Order: sequence, then structure tokens, then C-alpha cells
Amino acid sequence: MCIRDRCYLNISYKINITVKRLISILILTIVSTVVFAQELPREWKWKKAYSSTVLISGEITYEEIIQEGTPEEFFEEKEKEQPPEFNNPQEEPRLPEFAVGTGFFINKVHIVTNYHVIKNADIIKVYTYEHPFVIKDVKVVGYDEEIDIAVLEIFEDVDHDYLDWADKVPYIGDKVYALGHGMNQIWSLTEGIMSYDYRSNPGTSFVHYWQTDAVINSGNSGGPLLNTDSEVVGINTLLISPNRTYAGYGYVIPSPLAKRTVMQILGTGEHVKPSIGIMMSVIDDRDLYDKLKAEGLNNFLEIQEIIPDSPAYKFGLMAGDIIIAIDDHDIQVTPHVIELLWQRMPGDQLSIDVYRNGEFKTIELVLGKQKKKISPSYPKLEPIE
Repeated sequence: MCIRDRCYLNISYKINITVKRLISILILTIVSTVVFAQELPREWKWKKAYSSTVLISGEITYEEIIQEGTPEEFFEEKEKEQPPEFNNPQEEPRLPEFAVGTGFFINKVHIVTNYHVIKNADIIKVYTYEHPFVIKDVKVVGYDEEIDIAVLEIFEDVDHDYLDWADKVPYIGDKVYALGHGMNQIWSLTEGIMSYDYRSNPGTSFVHYWQTDAVINSGNSGGPLLNTDSEVVGINTLLISPNRTYAGYGYVIPSPLAKRTVMQILGTGEHVKPSIGIMMSVIDDRDLYDKLKAEGLNNFLEIQEIIPDSPAYKFGLMAGDIIIAIDDHDIQVTPHVIELLWQRMPGDQLSIDVYRNGEFKTIELVLGKQKKKISPSYPKLEPIE
């Protein structure tokens, strides 16, 4: 027994030594790997976004103020648009002379921003993330006041990156990121989600917004709303707040509308919009609703009014028509029609399926050109500068 026991103990001892050596080697390998990983340079995910985003300062001279109206009227209006002063709360607020906002490069020389950031400015200055000097040689290529988009061009050779438009629109609940200079906190990145995919604009039916809860404040206007791949899904434009500071929601210009506007401005200097010539809303007649449901339809968008001499009038659409589909796209709510028009131009042909007096009809229609609108109003919505 002793011999056997001794043999057994020796074997056990050898096994323990071997296991300990293996464990030591494994620990040493893990530690070495961790140390080596810490020494590797970490790639910054948002480097491209920061390199592409700019700060824009629009200066309005006294001569420009006189042209716009009396100085008292101008200052009263512009003072409301300025971010609060933090340096000395006891100091009397100075008369504002600058509008500060955000923009972003889409190529080597062109910057996209909100029109209200540079509106009335006769001196525009641009600051980039990686260039220590102000860029003063800046020109306005064009703008659309109704959409609230402007395109700028710089004439200095400055190193920077540029952003791409997203190919896919975000869903409600998707993560998004706002980058800009809210509340004078320059190049601030905030995270949120796509809160809702339709908020109307009281001034025009061609524009509606997406809603986000990513923090945006005065100074974020014109900045990019980004997806997780640093692609532009929208332009931060409106702050929903009773006191002009972040209260939970902001509105952005959707990327399909923004891209359309920008590309046309770069191509022709202006943005033209198609028009059908109808006013529409979801039906409010319960009997009609029940009738459509009984017939297996889930389309309840009704044409309320036909604009005289419009394409709708000329090609035979009628008030009371229920829109079923446009170019084989199922239509259920107003945004479906508007967002489809974002992909069309005046002169394009549409095939509109409608339900009229118990029958289905197809109307072939050629789109007209929407008349220009001036100075849209935004009741209860505050532009973020």
C-alpha cells in the first residue's frame, strides 16, 4: 500500500505542477494581450463627423439693419433669437450683431446649413474643427427659405472631411446623434432616438419634420442629425420649448427633402417643387369609414379640395376621392403623398388610383410647378440658431 500510495502521490504532484504551469502561462498570455491592446491607438468613431462639421457666424451690419426696418424693430426681433449670456448675469444685454449656427461639409467646398442661420447676413465666417483660422472667403450658392436650407461655398484650401447622406431613413426608436454648437458649447455631440416620423409645418404642406429627443439648443441650427454610421439623416432646425432651451424634443428636416433641395441648388441655383393641386386629410365621416372598412379598404385619405387650374383640376381628380395608391405605392396618410413628391419633379407623370362613388378609377396626371412662397411662419415653433 505504501508503495502504491507513494506512487499515487508522486503522480498527483506532477499533475499539480503541470496544471500550475499551464495556468501561469495562460495568465501571462492574457495579461500580455490586455497590455498590448491598451497600447494600440484607439480609433475615434466620430472623427469624420467632427472634421466635417463647422461653426457659422453671420454678421449683420448697421446698413443692413436700416434696409430691413427701423433699428428698434430689428433689435427687438433679433434679441429673442440670441442665446443667453453666461459671463455676467448683472450686465445689461448687448444689442445682438451675430447669428451663430452649425453647418456641415458635403464635399470639398460646399457647406449645408439652415437658411435662418445666414439670413440677412452680409458677412459670413466659417470655423472648422481642425483649422485654427477663420474662413472669411464664403459665398452663398443658393437657398430655399420655405425648406429653410442654404448652401455655402468656401474659397480657401482647408483640410476637412465631409458627410454622406444616409441611404435609408431611420425608424422610430432608432438611435440618432446631433452634432453642433448648442448654448455656445462648441462641437457638442448628443445622443437620442428618432421620436416620431411626422410633424407638420403650419406654413407649407411640402415640408414636414422628423422629431428627435437628442439634445439640441440655440446654436445647433443647420447641424447634422446622424445615424450610427455617421451618415446624415436630417438637419437640426427647430426647438420645441416654452423657454427657448431644451425641453425634450426637436424637429429636423428629413434627409430625403434636404438632399433633394441641396442637389438642386448646386445644380441650378434654386429649388423647384412639384404640385398636384389638392388639399387632403383623413376622412371624418364615420359612416364612410365603416363603409370602406366593410369593403376591405384601409385607405382613408380623402381629397377635400381641388385648386382651380391645377393639375388635379385639369386631369380630373375630384373632391371626395379617396386616394388608394400613387404609382403603385399604397397611400394611407398625408406624409405618404408628400414624401413621394420629394422624389418627383414638375413635368413628371403620376398614376393615381382613387375610390369614387363605389368604383375604382385611375387618373393619369402630369405634375405642375409649385409657386414660390415667401417667409413661412412657424407658430409655436422656435428656430434654433
